[in-house]
Amino acid sequence: MATFNSLGSNYSWKWVWHSLVARARSGSSEQLVKVLGEHYSGQATLTYKGREALEVALRQSGLPLGSIVGINGFTCYAVYRAVENAGYKAIPIDITPGQLNFGLTELRHFHNKQPDLRAIIIQNTLGYLAEMMELYNYCQKAGLLIVEDLAHSTGAIYAGGRETGTIGAFTMLSFSQDKPLDVVAGGAVIDRRSIKANKIDLVPNISSAQRLKNRLYPFWSSLIRALYPIGLGRLLHFGLKKLNLMATPMSDDLEGLHSMSNLTAGLVLDRWQNRGLEFQHRRGIAAVYAQQLPVDLQSLHSAGGTPTYLRYPIWVENRQSLIDYLRSHRIFVGDTWYDAPIGPKKYLSLTNYQAGSCPNAESLTKHIVNLPTHLNVSTEVASNICAKIKQWQALQQKT
Repeated sequence: MATFNSLGSNYSWKWVWHSLVARARSGSSEQLVKVLGEHYSGQATLTYKGREALEVALRQSGLPLGSIVGINGFTCYAVYRAVENAGYKAIPIDITPGQLNFGLTELRHFHNKQPDLRAIIIQNTLGYLAEMMELYNYCQKAGLLIVEDLAHSTGAIYAGGRETGTIGAFTMLSFSQDKPLDVVAGGAVIDRRSIKANKIDLVPNISSAQRLKNRLYPFWSSLIRALYPIGLGRLLHFGLKKLNLMATPMSDDLEGLHSMSNLTAGLVLDRWQNRGLEFQHRRGIAAVYAQQLPVDLQSLHSAGGTPTYLRYPIWVENRQSLIDYLRSHRIFVGDTWYDAPIGPKKYLSLTNYQAGSCPNAESLTKHIVNLPTHLNVSTEVASNICAKIKQWQALQQKT
């Protein structure tokens, strides 16, 4: 059986059939607004995508247009685009060596160089946690607004015991492809401030073609993975992409702000109710990697707390060699989303990123390999991945 990092790997066949036959349930959107608002202690707004939720948060912030917003130096183009679309200037803050997020030292250094900084987005990359309380205390004194981006870290626990999403002025969640609670598309922002303003109007509908692609994505992706061992999966995947029938995280228009459908809200509620089991599974798979992988391949770490491990990242000297070796054993971890400080690399030229401004992030993009933790990875599969990596490492030592 082939193993993938993504390609609909968050779905069981039971979920595939459930999502195909699901119908909009009356009151699902209102119920989800209540559930999220109560959980994160604020007013929730539901959006079509997580990136739209992030844009809504910034538009609601009341910050002067053109203000500088600090984003993680190792991030996704969707985050950058959301900040720019909201009318602000996104500038990346370099990450802490050996970690996936910027820390207090990096923020202080950045703020000294950019005194007009007004807000930061803390994204807890891949579910690995930032130095939240240190960052929060600094921002309180400096008057900086915090947006917690939970696209990778729903359910994680910071050092000190606070859950992600319960500290910043705004909390953003994503329920899109390859996120912890994946229903293909969906986002939410929770305004946690005592005084709220700048209500944002959302467009109620997306195109029927995009809705159909989203609806079919769990089925197509699961079928592709099932057929990969006999060679038909690759052909089906190629054909669907060629015909533009496969939904991808960046395939729909980045412009505009749209509300979440009642159908999607119902699917999110279903996954939300079982989130504890998913987080427990990811942590269990991460524990296998931590126990069985060579110590020298585990140099990336969280700033304390309890991560959710959207992936299990490792640092290797010959990244492409390992990716190719695992691919030869039908383990597909060539996740090129993280090939640039603002990835994917093909979008980097559309940003204001200055080469050399985030050297730690630039170095990480050349060495990181992300191992899967999703529900379709059992402890046996994780152990097999560890064994293959050890075999690869032994071969590298001989050459």
